[in-house]
This record gives sequence, C-alpha cells and structure tokens, in this order.
Amino acid sequence: MASSSRSIVLLEKNRVLGQRLARVLSAGADLAEVHVEDSPAELRKVLSESTMLVAVDSADLDVALEWVRGPWPHLKILTWSQGSLEAALQVARHEAALQSIVGWPAHQSLPRPWEICLASRRTLDGPGAKGPRLSDVLAWGASTIRWVPRNSAERDAAVAEIERYAALGGATSRLIERLAVVAHEMLMNAMYDAPVDASGRALYAHDRKQDVILDDREAPTLRLGIDGMTAALEVTDPFGRLLRKHVLGSILRGVEGARDDQANVLDTTHGGAGLGFYRMYTSCTCVVVDVKPHASTRVLALFDIDASAREARAAPASLHLHLA
Repeated sequence: MASSSRSIVLLEKNRVLGQRLARVLSAGADLAEVHVEDSPAELRKVLSESTMLVAVDSADLDVALEWVRGPWPHLKILTWSQGSLEAALQVARHEAALQSIVGWPAHQSLPRPWEICLASRRTLDGPGAKGPRLSDVLAWGASTIRWVPRNSAERDAAVAEIERYAALGGATSRLIERLAVVAHEMLMNAMYDAPVDASGRALYAHDRKQDVILDDREAPTLRLGIDGMTAALEVTDPFGRLLRKHVLGSILRGVEGARDDQANVLDTTHGGAGLGFYRMYTSCTCVVVDVKPHASTRVLALFDIDASAREARAAPASLHLHLA
C-alpha cells in the first residue's frame, strides 16, 4: 500500500543522481513522496512532522544533524560517501538518528540499491520491525548453509566448513581467510559476550579462552549464503544485548589504532581485545546490525566475491544500525 502520509527529503546537487536515489528511497518506503533539493534552505521548507528520513552526502551531514537536534528530533538520517566514513562513524556513536552509513563504491554510479531501500524501509516500519534476512540480500536461489554451534569444537568445525564451502563458491584464498576470521569473531561475540543469566550477569565473557557448552536456549545460529557475486554471513543470538556503543566503540578504537600505532585502543573488560567489530567491519562490504532488546541480536556481514584485496581495502564499508 502506498504511503501517502509519510515523506522523505533528499539533499543532492546532481539532478540525475538525485532522481535515481529518490526512486529507490520511495520504493523502499511504500512509494512515499521524496522531496529532492540542491539547497538546504529549500529542503528545510518542506520538512514537516510527516517527514521520516533525511538523506544526505556525508559532506552535508551537519545540515541533517542541525535539523535532528533542533525542530525535527523524530527524523532518521541516511548518509553516504565514496571516501572516508570516519567522521560519520564518530557521529553515529552518540547520535541514534544516524541509522545508515553507506559506503559508495567509486566504480558504481549509485550506492547499492538494496541498502538505500533498507534505510527507507526500516525507517518506515519503525523500531522492532524485521530486518533483512540472509536470503533478502542475495540473488534468488542462492545456496545457504546453517549451523547451530553449542561448544567451542562445533564453533571451530563450522568455521572450517565455511572455508570449504566458500572455496566451492569461487571465493579467492584471501576472501576465504576473511570469511573465516569474521565468522569466528561473530561466533565469539554470540557465544561468549551475549549469554547472560536470569539476573543479566554475563556467563562467559570474563574468559574467552575457556571452552563453553551452551544449551539450546543459548546457542547462536550461523548461516553462510553465496550467490556467485556475494558471500554473506549471518549470526543470530537469543539475547539482544548488543548496544550502539559496543559496535561503534570497537570500530573507532580500531580506526584510531590503525592511524596511530602508539594509541592504547584495547578494551579487555570482556576478556578479549574489544576489536572484534573493527575486524569485521574492515573485512566486509557491508555490516547490518539488528537488535531486539533482550530477545535477539542479528549481525549480517556481506563480501564482494569479485573485489580484489586492494579494492576491498579501498572501498568504504557500509554500516546499518538498528539498535539502541
């Protein structure tokens, strides 16, 4: 059903690009009206209580923040860039309105359409809505494999099988290595950091080197999907404890450490180095985090099979956050 009562505003100086982005944003939001302007002053004139999302290049992020922190606190923000996203990540650490930070590959004329649709769809659906499943971001008919590891040995066996299946799916040796590292990090978070007892006390986070044995209510689900162009990992745990500060804190500590090797960026309060999400984010094309508090955490990581190691390092990675 078309959404006649909700609208989106888009700040873009390139008219052709603005029209393309507007079409995708509208499609993801039940054909909501999208207002496109090349001037912040003109765009501000059409803001109203029915406006749900403001979409801007990261160079114009301050404009959107001024509106969110001023008369339009209900707005959500989508931003993108072909260059560094560090400034946007810094903002996202403390600004819940910034939900989608899209890395725009320089060789593409448009950011990945499904990511733009995701930003507008989740804004339209609101908190608690279902995010994209693994199959939603892959071509129809893609191969998927599922594991439910309950102990450390099963975790390691699942990671080894991911390497085998990724090789069968055409992944290069370097991509296979990245998939294995990210799958291990995702499972470590889900198996050690996530589980808590009835009082909310962490069960295993104090010692990540111990062997764990999870019962059926605690065990995460791991999925691998491959459609020939993209490989994707998805891990879901039944606790829903991941917070924005955990994700952005890890990523930004890693960014700081990469820039200054003298910086003390480790956070060992949970038994590890606190850089797991940084390693995930810098290994992937895109990371999507969906949290239903005290119910589930789902992390989806995507990899471009065709991208060379150099291209993968150079392209800014996307981050979509649907959590507190």
